[in-house]
Amino acid sequence: MRNPFIAGTWVRGENFFGREAMLRDILDGEGQCLWVVGARRLGKTSVLKQLEFLALRSPDSAFVPLYWDLQGSDDPRGFAESLLTAVEDDEAFRRATGLAVEDVESLPLLEMLATILRRTVRSGWRLLLLVDEAEELIKLGQSGATHLPRLRRLFQKGPEIRTVLTSTRRLARIDEQPDVTTSPFLQAFIPPLYLTPLSPDETRSLLARGQFPGDEIETVIERTGCHPFLVQLIGGRLFETRDLGAVLDQVASDEMVSNFLAVDFQTLDAAERSILGEIARNGRRSASDLARAAGRSEEAVQPTLFGLRMMGYLAAEDSGFRLGNWFFERWLRRVVAAGPSPEVPGAAQ
Repeated sequence: MRNPFIAGTWVRGENFFGREAMLRDILDGEGQCLWVVGARRLGKTSVLKQLEFLALRSPDSAFVPLYWDLQGSDDPRGFAESLLTAVEDDEAFRRATGLAVEDVESLPLLEMLATILRRTVRSGWRLLLLVDEAEELIKLGQSGATHLPRLRRLFQKGPEIRTVLTSTRRLARIDEQPDVTTSPFLQAFIPPLYLTPLSPDETRSLLARGQFPGDEIETVIERTGCHPFLVQLIGGRLFETRDLGAVLDQVASDEMVSNFLAVDFQTLDAAERSILGEIARNGRRSASDLARAAGRSEEAVQPTLFGLRMMGYLAAEDSGFRLGNWFFERWLRRVVAAGPSPEVPGAAQ
């Protein structure tokens, strides 16, 4: 039997677990602009790839999907190149819309997207635009005052296009740029859909693939907080070794895991990092404790606590909050012990 666990890359189809309610809301709901927010390695790309898979497999779907990865796009030309790559790589999309690469390859970004949308509608479809690594749009806004408003108009063009953005919370900074005089870019995408860790039942279904004893499955759930990357990583190593204690020790000391936690932590803003550092230093804290530590009112800190809990950084416990999983707690306690603030020197910004 081959190892059934996949860590560090996207999954779809039979390898995709959970998220059914979110997928239904996106594909069958009324919203035309949707923003899926999640921490790193929670499965944002997998959600987009599963949406693509479901739209292609459903005989009743009115959508033709196009997956657009923005990673590495720095300026309008870079964004245009990434969109062109999306069209080049998607034979099913070109076949459904009758669009040839030559039809769009010389066009600037906004004309290219408008042409793609027109050809999709002309072919009798609605465009399901699946935009990954949407934080890169901040760079597009910095490269020219007109780019974001024009892109926003295309994203909100009506029922012929449904746009799904995935990102960390960092994308919220796109509306903080001082030269934005039109409606905020994210206005139609708010409130976001939070990509949470898996539920315990979803995690049990995933781990059942490894035919592990029930008590070991429950230990993995407790240690990981159902974080899908950690679950897949531990499941894969446990499948090979059948030694849970050794696997947990290996993952806790794995430099790759530490780097993932460090980079993930730096996607948060200073207030969020401060709250998590307070819990790392002192253990479980109430909302009023955390509000005092952040220098804010309890009412003002509630949205921050809600977001941290939804993304799996925090878990509710005994009318208070603890850190979301054992591995993150161990890592952050080491960081806090090394200095007066929970900053991570050298981590990616």
